[in-house]
This record gives sequence, C-alpha cells and structure tokens, in this order.
Amino acid sequence: MIDVRLIRCLSLSLTVALLPGGSVVAAAAKITVRPGMSIQAAIDAAPPGATIEVEPGTYHEPGAARALTITRNGIKLVAARHGKQPVVLEQSGTQTHGIWVSPPDTLDPADDELPPCGESGRRLQGFQLSGFTVQGFYAMFPVRSTDGRLWRNVASGTHSDACLYVGQSERVLVDHNRATDCQIGLQIENSRHVRMRDNQAVGNTAGIIIDVIDERQTTVEADNSVTGNLVQDNNRPNSAPPDAETSEIPPGIGIILDGADRTLLARNRIEGNQFTGLTLVDFCTGRPGACANPGLGIDPRPDGNLVIDNTFAGNATDVIYLPGGGEGNCFARNRPGELKVLGGPLPACH
Repeated sequence: MIDVRLIRCLSLSLTVALLPGGSVVAAAAKITVRPGMSIQAAIDAAPPGATIEVEPGTYHEPGAARALTITRNGIKLVAARHGKQPVVLEQSGTQTHGIWVSPPDTLDPADDELPPCGESGRRLQGFQLSGFTVQGFYAMFPVRSTDGRLWRNVASGTHSDACLYVGQSERVLVDHNRATDCQIGLQIENSRHVRMRDNQAVGNTAGIIIDVIDERQTTVEADNSVTGNLVQDNNRPNSAPPDAETSEIPPGIGIILDGADRTLLARNRIEGNQFTGLTLVDFCTGRPGACANPGLGIDPRPDGNLVIDNTFAGNATDVIYLPGGGEGNCFARNRPGELKVLGGPLPACH
C-alpha cells in the first residue's frame, strides 16, 4: 500500500507521483541519500526548496507514528532511477503514516481529517514527491490542500479507506492513477473544483466515491468533474471493521455520488460491477438518525449533477437513482440507451 497521509494545509504546486517500481552528502540545494543513511536526517538538514535524491534501496525510519515528516516549503523528494531498482520506504514498528507533509503546528491533530490549519492559516508550498514505493501505511490522503496534482500512482491494499483520497481541498487534479484492491478506489469528499480523469479503479469494494459528509471544516462537495475513468469489477468483499463508517458500503458499486452538487460525470466506462454501476443518492439515504438532527451542517441533497456520455456494461443494475429532494440532476447520451435503473425515472438533460 502506498502512503502520503501526509498532505495537510498545503497550498500551491503539490505534485505527488509515486511509481512502483548515517551521514548525508550535500551540494548546494541538492542532498543525496544512500542505503544505510536516513532520509529523515536529510529532510531535517535541508533548507527550503532543496531537492533530496534517494538512491535505490529499502529504507526504514525510526519515527514512532510517522516514517518521514516534512514541514518546510519547496522540498522535493525524488527517487533516483537506476534501471528497475526501486526506492522503498517500508513501515517500521508502530508507524501508520509513511510521509507526512504539513506546517509544524499541524503534526498531531486530534483528528487527521480536522487539521488546525483552518484556524492558524499556515500553509506549505511547492512539495513534490516522485518515484517511491511506499509500503505498509495508510493510503494517499491530502486534506485542506489546494492547487495540486496526484498523477501516475499505483495504489492498493487498504482495508477500510481509499487508495487515493482528496478531502476538504480545492483545485486538485487526480489523473492517470491506478487504484485496486482497496475499500474505495478513488474518493473526493467535501471538496471543490477537483478534476479526476483518466484513472483506473478496478477490483475495489467501491470504485469511486464523490460525497459530502457532516462534521468537517469544509461543508460543501461541489463543482467537481469525474471524466474518462475506467471503473471496472469493483466487487471485492468489504474488509472494514464493524465500527468503521465504510463498513456499510456494499460490495459491487462502481461510482457513488452521495449528496454532491454540480458534479460532471462524463465519458467514464463503468462495467462489471455486481451491485450497480452508479448510485446517485441523497446523503440522508440510509442515515435517518443523522438527518433527524436539526444541527446537520451540510445540505444533504444532490443538486445539479450532470451524467453524460458514459458507457455502462455488465453491471447488475446500471443506475440507482434516489436523489431525495435533490433537483437539477440529469442524464444524457449514456450507453446503452436503455439503462437498467432502480428508482428514477432518470431526468433528461435539456
């Protein structure tokens, strides 16, 4: 499993590209780490804007909770390429976070999804990570991040969470990734202007989730696009423990659109999902207790979602359409012309 749980309170040029695949020697703003050396020691010695190049090998770092921690602007962590020899960061002891990137006042939040940067206003800029194989931690998990990109990653093996997750963030591009054997392949939650395109979500419990959830600092899931993705055979049994929210996800769902607004869902191939290809539902569906609370901090209704030019093939049901009070959702030019629908009828686009 690959980790970047990780990116908190980050602004500008976030680029995360993970491809499977002692003392520190330094010159100017470049630091080289060789097998037997410490990557964290290089990070601690690096000035803002430095490039840390790590030679092939398997690295174990001594942190109790986090293998690597980055709190400076502009750090570029790059795996050196020597043929097919990988650079592997592997879990040690009690570590749960492989690479954590955040301002120094955000290192130990009570809840990883509620970092204090919303109050402090501190942000990091210009972090880049490329070429690493990261094993045994949580999955990729940027929160409260802006203007970034997650691309050409291969992620697999989560038990109760997503392979690649974007939460409470804006203007993030997620493209050309492969997510497989996870509880959720790809997820956009409480975010705006996220573009998720040309990815593969194959063999997960649920392929892609676009959702809004209560009790977060950001309360809107809107204006995102999910285009040109392959969402195939997401029938893996649910592996989440009973007390996890994701334990309620039935296996066999391609895409879940839950309470989101103004999502463009276009040109995706959604096939071989044994429960349904797409569910478009109100947040309150299946959550009567949460929605009975007068203090609900989100709008639970899915409004203004556009589902066009998608191909559905070999799903048990193509679409489950239960929008509750949601308005302005529409479907057009999806194939085949007669979709297998539960709920509905599907509103046409005008």
